[in-house]
Amino acid sequence: MSQYEVSTLKKGLIILDLLMESGGMTMNEVMHQINLNKTTAFRMLYTLEHMGYIEKHGQVYRVSSKLTEFKQDHNPLVDWVSVSPLYELSQELGETVYIGILDGTDVITTQVVDGTHAMRIHSQVGDRDPAHGSALGKAIVAFFEEPKQRKYLQKLQWKKQTENTFDDEQLFLYHLKAIRNQGYAVDDEETEIGLRCIAAPIYRNGEVVASVALSGPASRIPKQLDTQISKKIRACSAQISKLL
Repeated sequence: MSQYEVSTLKKGLIILDLLMESGGMTMNEVMHQINLNKTTAFRMLYTLEHMGYIEKHGQVYRVSSKLTEFKQDHNPLVDWVSVSPLYELSQELGETVYIGILDGTDVITTQVVDGTHAMRIHSQVGDRDPAHGSALGKAIVAFFEEPKQRKYLQKLQWKKQTENTFDDEQLFLYHLKAIRNQGYAVDDEETEIGLRCIAAPIYRNGEVVASVALSGPASRIPKQLDTQISKKIRACSAQISKLL
């Protein structure tokens, strides 16, 4: 074991891995699997249960929804069906277009088509931003059913990336309602000053699973063009949703 590792923490994480891989184990099975004595196994399982990371069903321990509740499975269908619509939208408007999915309280970029302008936004697959400040993230969260949306907000840390980022829950709820009514979300220099982004939700089987967005300098995507550009983005998202 490395000198920098914390042995107790490592064993706790190993237990979580075992429970996720197996679907559930008894305390005796955990003890034998990683060579723990009964007292240590009990204390570690009790702590994980008390913290809400695992649940006990009879004699079997399983991971709880705390680890998976807001993590959306990356649907590979979103990759291949969105290539053509993204490319067409990027070519038409000249700006960078991309797909995002929710991961915890962050949104992760899963697909990017670069714009054609010499000065353009450079995003890459794997980029991560707090969802509450990102058009990609807000276009997903706004279309959650209310119970799921409330649970998301309970876990949210109100980190401000710019002076424009929301940090008040009630104002953000009003904002999400407006997004839901208009059908698209805007990042108005909330992630980065000088950058604006417009996004719309992507659905599969009636449930929002991702979002598509277009971003560029505020000088090329001013507020006056939001309605015009959003129509094209919503058409793109509808096309992807239909293919899904």
